[in-house]
Parts: sequence; C-alpha cells; structure tokens
Amino acid sequence: MSLLPDNTERFWTEDVSTGIHYQINSESALTWHQARKSCQQQNAELLSITEIQEQAYVGELTKEFGFAFWIGLNALDFNSGWQWAGGSPFRYLNWAPGSPFLLPGKICGLLNPRKNGKWENQACNQRLGYICKKGSFSSKPDIMPVQCMDGWWPYAGHCYSIHRDPKTWEDALSSCKKQDGDLASIHNIAEYSFLVSQLGYKPTEELWLGLNDLKTHFYFEWSDGTPVTFTKWQRRHPTYTSGAEHCAAMKGQDGYWATDACNKQLGYICKKKPSSQSSEKETIEDLGCQKGWKRYDFHCYLVGSALLTFSEANKTCEQSKAYLATVESRNEQTFLISLTGLRSEEYFWIGLSDTEEQGSFRWTNGETAHFTHWNTAMPGKEQGCVVMGTGIAAGLWDVVSCEKTSNYLCKQRAAGVPPPAPPGQVPAAACAEGWDRASRADSCLKFFVREGNQKKSWFEAEEFCREIGGNLVTINTREDQILLWQLASDKGLNTQAFWIGLFLLNPDEGFSWIDGSPVIYENWEEDEPNNYKELEHCVMFNRSPQMRWNDLHCEHLLNWICETKKGTLIKPEANYKLDYQLTSDGWIIYENKQYYFSKEHVHMEEARRICQKNFADLVVIERESKRRFLWHYVKDFGDCAVQKAFICERQNSTYSGFAPPVLPPLGGCPETWLLFKNKCYKIFGPREEEKLTWHSARSVCRELGGNLASIHNNQVQAFLTFHLKDVASETWIGLNDINSENTYLWTDGSIFDYSNWAPGFPFRDNFMVTDCIAMTRRSVDDAGLWENTDCQHNKSYICQMDSEPELFHPTSAPDFDFVHYGNSSYLIIPSKMNWEEARKACKEKSSELASIFDYYSNIFLLLQAVQYGEPLWIGLNSNVNYGYYRWTNKRKVSFSKWDYGEPKQRTACVYLALSGRWKTAHCNEKHLSICKKSEDVVPSDPPQDIGQCPESDHISWIPFRSHCYNFNANEMSWAQSVTQCIQSGGMLASVEDLYESNFLIEHADLYASKTSGFWIGIYRNVNGQLLWQDNSALDFVNWAEGEPLGDELAFCVELSAATGYWSVLPCSSQKGFICKKPKTLPKVADAKKNKASGHLNMWLLLTLVLIILLGVGFMIYFLFKIKTGSGTGREVRRSSRQLEYIHALSAGDNGSDATSNKEKNEHSVV
Repeated sequence: MSLLPDNTERFWTEDVSTGIHYQINSESALTWHQARKSCQQQNAELLSITEIQEQAYVGELTKEFGFAFWIGLNALDFNSGWQWAGGSPFRYLNWAPGSPFLLPGKICGLLNPRKNGKWENQACNQRLGYICKKGSFSSKPDIMPVQCMDGWWPYAGHCYSIHRDPKTWEDALSSCKKQDGDLASIHNIAEYSFLVSQLGYKPTEELWLGLNDLKTHFYFEWSDGTPVTFTKWQRRHPTYTSGAEHCAAMKGQDGYWATDACNKQLGYICKKKPSSQSSEKETIEDLGCQKGWKRYDFHCYLVGSALLTFSEANKTCEQSKAYLATVESRNEQTFLISLTGLRSEEYFWIGLSDTEEQGSFRWTNGETAHFTHWNTAMPGKEQGCVVMGTGIAAGLWDVVSCEKTSNYLCKQRAAGVPPPAPPGQVPAAACAEGWDRASRADSCLKFFVREGNQKKSWFEAEEFCREIGGNLVTINTREDQILLWQLASDKGLNTQAFWIGLFLLNPDEGFSWIDGSPVIYENWEEDEPNNYKELEHCVMFNRSPQMRWNDLHCEHLLNWICETKKGTLIKPEANYKLDYQLTSDGWIIYENKQYYFSKEHVHMEEARRICQKNFADLVVIERESKRRFLWHYVKDFGDCAVQKAFICERQNSTYSGFAPPVLPPLGGCPETWLLFKNKCYKIFGPREEEKLTWHSARSVCRELGGNLASIHNNQVQAFLTFHLKDVASETWIGLNDINSENTYLWTDGSIFDYSNWAPGFPFRDNFMVTDCIAMTRRSVDDAGLWENTDCQHNKSYICQMDSEPELFHPTSAPDFDFVHYGNSSYLIIPSKMNWEEARKACKEKSSELASIFDYYSNIFLLLQAVQYGEPLWIGLNSNVNYGYYRWTNKRKVSFSKWDYGEPKQRTACVYLALSGRWKTAHCNEKHLSICKKSEDVVPSDPPQDIGQCPESDHISWIPFRSHCYNFNANEMSWAQSVTQCIQSGGMLASVEDLYESNFLIEHADLYASKTSGFWIGIYRNVNGQLLWQDNSALDFVNWAEGEPLGDELAFCVELSAATGYWSVLPCSSQKGFICKKPKTLPKVADAKKNKASGHLNMWLLLTLVLIILLGVGFMIYFLFKIKTGSGTGREVRRSSRQLEYIHALSAGDNGSDATSNKEKNEHSVV
C-alpha cells in the first residue's frame, strides 16, 4: 500500500543553513506507523529534532497550522525510553506541560503548533498530519586499532577505563581530565555494546557518562564537546522528577542511561585518545581462547574472514572445534554487536535456522533458542537461515536464503572452563489458586474473560498482567500452543478472542514477546500477519477452534491471558472502589473539592451542561496528585464530539437545587461577516483561484479565530443555503470522518446531531478517500444537500466563529414594513389569528397570504419565521377550493415543501413550520401569518369543460377539461390500483394529448418525495400489444429514452413522478396511481351517451352484451328493466363502491401511519 501523496517532491522545504529538507504533510491524516512508511517511501524519515535551532525552524514552518503533526518521537521499544525513529539521538527535550503523560498505549509523539510547537504523546492509531525529514547523514567512524596504557581498554580508536570510586559528576569529570581524558561519550550502538560487554561493566553498577544538560536546560551535550549522535535511555528517561536531574549515568541490567542529580556520588567511565596507534597485526590474546578469538564470559568468539554460505560457514567453524554462534541473552547479543557493528560487511551468519520446519527455529549445535532479536517483518513465512546485521541495522536478525554468502561468527567454550552442570531440579512451587500450569515447568497462566467495555486493549491487558506480577502469555513451542488450546476447550473458550504477548510496535524490529522470550514458534492464520493498512501491531488468538494467531489493531477490546512464574505472589486485581467520603447527593470529596464520575456517555457539550446544572464544571487537572486520583476512574482522551463518560468538579460547599443555565452573551460580527443565532459566518472562495482543499480551508478559518462551519439544525442549514444561492460550486463545511471510517465529527469538536445528506450519500469508494463533507449546488433541488468527497479537491468554504460581545449592537423592535425579496414584498403579522382572519388582515394591507413558488423563497420566509420563533400561516388551503389545495391568489401549486405524511387533511389550511416544511391544520387554529405583495402576473388557468367533480372528505378530485383526476401516492401493484380506481367510480388514467400529459406531470411532481411513479392505464396484452385499459389503441405516448423495453415480465406502465416520462414495469411493482373519471354534468341524461362519458359507459355496454346472450326471448324484458332502473342502479353501485373505498382508505391510512412511525424509529436509531 502506497501512502505517498501526489507530486511529493514539490512539498519539500530546505533549511539552507543545514542542508536538511522538511516536508509538512498537512492535508493527509495517517496513523504514526502509516506516516513513517510514507516518509520512508520518499527515502526520508519522520521528523527528529536534535537541535534547538531545528526546533525553532520547524516551529516557524508549522505555526500557521491549528492541528498537531506526527513526528518520529516514540517509546515503542518496551526495554528502553523515548527515542527518535531512524536512530537520531534523543538529546533535546521540548515536552508540553504535563507531557509525556503515563497512560497505556500513549507511546507516539506529536508536535502541536497550538502549544508553540511543544511535544505531546498520544496513541499511535490517531490520524494526524505528519512531518518528514531527509538529508544530513553521519559517516562511519574510523576503526583503526590502537594501543592503550595498562588499565585502559582499546576500541574503535579510543581507550576506556572504569573507575568505581564514587564521585559527583563534576569530580568524576575532573578525575578523567587529570588522566588526559574526559567522561565517556558514546556515539553508536557498537561503542555502547563494547562498554557494556567488554569493559567489565556490572548490572549492579551506576556509572557517570559525559552526557549532561548543565549548560542549556533540556539540551544534552557530551562533556568532551563531541557531537551527540546516539542515546540509549532507560524506560521513562530522561526525566525531571525533582528538577535536579541534569547528568546521565549508565545503570541496570542492560546498561541503559538514566538522568540523575549531578551531586550524587557514583562510579564513572573515562575515555581518551590513545598514545599511539598499533599495527594491524598486533592482537591481544584472551585467556582460554585461540589467537584471534575474543573472550566473553565462558566462551570464545571468532569473526570470520570470508563470505560463505550457511553450510560452508558451519563446516568452517566445526573445523576449529566450534560452531556457528548461538546468542543466549541480550548481554551476549550486545557483545556480538561490539564485534561486528562497525564492520563493512552487511551480514554475519549465526547458527539459527528453520530449515527443518518453517517457523520452528533451532541452533546448529542442537540447543533451544532462549533469545531472538528480529529485524522488521521478521521472521516472516519463508524458510531460511539467520544473519545478524551491521551498521544502522547492527544486531538485528534477518531470515535469508541459506545459499546467500555472508561473513560469519564462530563460538566455542573457553579452554579450562568446565562444561555446564545439568539443570537442577526446579523447586516444587505450585500455581496460585485459579491459575493453570503452563507447559513450561516454571510457569502458570490464567484466562481473563470480561464483558463489553470491561475487555481491554493490548496495552491495558499487558499493564493488568504486570500489576498482578506477570505478563501477557508467551508461546514458544507447539506444546505451549496445544496446552492453551486444551485449557481453552475445557473452559469453553476456544472460540473467544484473547490477547497474547506478541507485538510488532518497535518500527526498527520484528515481532517480539513482551517478556523478552525468543520468537521461535509461530501459528499464524492463513494470510496473516498482514498489518492491514499499517494499523495492526498486536497479536491475538482468533476465534477459530484452532486458536490461530492474527495481528490486530492494539486498541481493540478483547479478553486476555496472563502468565506468571510459579511461586510468584499474585497481587490482587486492582479495585478502584476507594474509600472516599461522599456528599448527600453522591459526590466524592477529595481535598477541598467534590467530584462526580458519570457512567453516562454523552458529548462534551452535554456533559458540561450537566455539570453546570449542578453548580460545577468539567474537571481541570492542575497537578500530578490530582491526575493520580482521577486515574482510578478515567483512562482516555478523545474528540469533544465523541460520546464519553465525564467528571464534574465543584467547590466543597453546600448546594441545593439546580443552577440556572449559563447562556453565552449576545455579540456581533466583524464587517463582512453574517450574524445568525449568535454565531458569525463568512463564505470564502467564490472565484476559482480562491478555492481551497478541506484542510487548507480549515487552516484559514482557524487563523481567523474560528473553524469550518458546523450545522446543528435545519435553521442554520437554511441560513447558509440561502446565502450560498449565488455560489456556483460545492462548499466545504466542517464535517468529516478522517479519524475513523463512518464516525462523523465536526472539526470544531461540536456534536454531530443533525444531517442533510443528498440521496445516496454518504457513500464509500474503495478507490478514493471521501472523508470530507461539502454542501452541493448542482441544481436548485439539490442546493444545500451534503455529499462526502475527496478532501484534496478545491472548493469554496464557510468559516464560522463565535460572536464578539464587544461588537454587540442591540436591535430595535421588528420593523412592520414590507420586506422586499425577488419580485415580491413580505410582511409578518405578529398577532396570532385563525386563517380567515389572517387572510383578511393581509387584504387590508392590499396583499394576500403568502404564496411560495421556489426553494429560495421558502428559505427566505423560514428565516423570517425564525426571528419570531413561531410558525406562519401561508396562502395555501383546500377549504375554499373544494378539497383541492391552491393558493389564495388562484395559482396552482407548482412547488411544494410538504412535511412527511402531508397533506394529511382533506379540508385544511397550511402553515410554514420552523422546520421549513408545510403542515396542514384546522383553519380555526391561531398562528402568526405572512402577507405578500407580488409584481408577478398570475397565469390564467386553461378553460374547463362544463361539469363538476364530486366532493369527498377522503378523495381529492382535480378537474381538468372534461374529467376529474385523483393522485394517490399509496404504493401498490397495478391490479390493486385498477381495483381502487374502479371502486372510486373511475379507471386508471388514460392520456389523450400533450395538454393532458403536461397536466398529469405538473401534479405528479408534487408527490415525488412520496413515490417514484404512478400507474397509468396502459398494459401489454398477451400478444405484446400496448393498449389502454379500455382496450383502445395508443394515439399519444411520452416514453422515457429506451422505452418501452422488451422485457417479457414487464406488462404495465408507470408515469415517473420526477420526469413525467413513461416506462414499462412488471405489474407486481409497487407504485402510486392516477384515477380518472368523467365530470358529472349538471343534468343527468341516462339515455344519451356522449364522448365525455367514455370509458365508464363502455362497461355498461359489455354488461348489455352479456345480458343479450342469456336469451333472445328475455331481451325486451331486460332492456325495459335497464331503461327504467339504470339510473337508480348506478347510484346504488356508486354508493356501494364509495363505502368499500372508505374502508380501504381507512386501512391505507393506518398503514401509512405505521410506515411513518417506522421511519421515525429508524431515524432515531441513526
């Protein structure tokens, strides 16, 4: 996976004073490991800062940004302290106050421009920008052999001596100078390894080195003035617990370094230049070793002198009664690095291989491996033999082909040293109660199973195991694996996921066991480990019955397995129910404050409201003791918009009741900014050259003291959409899911509690990163809808900031004059009245209740309503139009913004709600109202034929020419639609010409939000002919492109609600439908059949034909009965059909309500 941004070379900035190049990646958000890989792909490294001047330079490069960047700082090596990726020395400290905070997993470093470029530690899986650095690499040191005085030991051109008489750092320095030397400086891993392994260093010793920050606080220098090129700090060092730790000492098992008070008396190491250089031939023979061999502990070692294959090297060692070197401990590893680290060869063979069984490593002398030190991505899945690296990879092990030629290391027992005694009997220690015996005789293990959020991340699980006296479990052999499988099976846990102690956190090393055990056995699942997206650095048993291994994101919450040595006193599990005093309302008293630890998970804003309601606020941590107190309850940091538990803090006093809500003071906005709801907004980038990427736009907004706009309700949405009407492109807002897929957050940290997605959004694209959100502007219908898209695209953007109280200007009382917009003027009547009274009030002002014919006019009127916080009567109604909704100015409804499920009532009046949508209400309800004067000419309706449509409380019939039409958005099959129309006295609509088609399209469009289309009366018969329902041929069509399809299953036709075009569909499809029936003439003439009675009378003719077939002898009788009783019969049938329809409609309404409730429930869940 490539993590390189496009055209990266153009983003490099050179510091001409040093020749070092820097790349600020502000528009990519990656994890720490992904960021490092991106830098390495450019032959660079994550930023290391080793000089004060470099910090100042980088601080200047980044000061314009309002967000943090990953740098190479890390504590990923669990055996040592903070370090720079790439091996630069950690000699300069620039931590922010309170950092580094000691929380599990917070082991990667960032640079925070908002804190003057100070450093902080954070979880490595956070997604941030990052800084790369390249150039200025140091050369290898001169390793000419030298000759030293007695008591001094030579190495790489210098002489060294240990002095164990205790002295302060200053006195130790004086002592070394008196011997023409200085306190020791260490410049690479090989020199460090020499001091620890060959100079006689003992793990119990503490020895001063020349490193100190006495001259410049937090900036370490060598006392001999040589450059600082290498550091090897102990875990959690350098530190300043007492503020006096300015000098460095070597101490502990591995000889790592720690800061200490300079006046403390310790031993020390001196270093000086030699009196003369020795000949290459001069060597010092070690006791018990052959000439040219080096002694360490009980063994002798030989550095080879030829490039050989693995088998050739092994035979060469055997000829000297030796074997390819084994490495049994970290100390022995350190010694070997001192022999090979500065050599020019790339690799040295050691005696380890897995040629017999892939993943099971054995030494050539038959011994079992007790130590490994793998390089990155090792040991891998390829069988081979093991080499030890040199140079920058000194001491790291790689698996390579056994046929590769490399130098080699031989090992043999020193002469005169007796063979090792056989291992003694392990005392019969037992495992603690509840613990199981491990396959290794000296170990015990225990499965820890928890529910929900009581499970732990890998870091938390390891800390838990350490606190009770052990580590996460180690698996060294197939026997270990089988025993764990058997125990898990017996406990019914072999399909559960458990953390184990294997990890790949140190970017410069391969997989390691947390207890330092060798990685010599593996049991990976197929295609694992894959380090998916550079995010998986910890290892678990997967849920397969075989309990195979899988690498996983370390922050996942899983069960875990701990392992301890037999006889270990198991410490009790941490119990944080501590004994503090409580107030009467349950708050914990600590010192002079009271604290409330909430288990409820809410956003930060809501948490603060809850605290303030109880005369408190969210807790502020001012010192370490309070942090430790709170640590028992909370263990994480995060985005303000993420729901979390919270802690309230208040003064230790008596409180009763609730505090009134704290409202922000009213304010104003700078010139050119727009004020709305006490926030200020400004739109940038109307011209193409001013458009920016999402990250750049956010930076601009932050520089102005704000952020990209956040939208939390339809009113702000409407306000911004209205002011974007003249912006022709998409516009960035602050919403994004950069940090976590599908977890949307506002960049100002506010709650994600409102959305306005365009249809089909948000969508996922596997080939494009679409993490940032923009408001659309493709058409008026789409205006303001949200889409997720690539953050790197240039767009307009909206900045938002808090209003400023000092700019507040009290507004005068609302102006009751008409407000002009477009070709119309509007006036709000601030008194509540019923609809008829409101209409009368508008007429008195030579206006009408407002009509709305476009999207932006609707938004404009909504913004007027928001000022009053009340809904407004508008001119739409059906109470004076026989159940047909029309405007009071007689115009048809050409634009609609009905609320969900509206219009609900047959006869009603309409108001504009504060949601911006239209709702029906009884006309006697009382609301504010809005009047309108318009300069638009009202178009006249086309002439209507004589006749009228029936009035009904349940069916709205719309007149057009000689027919009546009913549009029903309740979706059903074509056959069900036919039945519904017949029951209402009509048929599915036929279309005779373009005028009738346009009429249907105009009204169908009003229902586009409720149904995608309407059935009309066309069907395909068994011969493939398309006919109207009355079997008449088509003489007018309005097919969509490519229609009618030849689909054998498609027999019925829909009219699209969005376009008006016709399409052929399967008759079982669910659509709305349009019924059509003739108008009722003022005078009924049963004997006359005219064209206007068309399709309905056709059914009567068919009935007559059937009657004739019953018998010619009865024809006259039946004709007479029909003539005398047809009128009454029709009315009876019509009445029957009406009753059936009412029953069906009632059932349909119930279904509609159920659907509505289902939608509401779904939205509430989302």
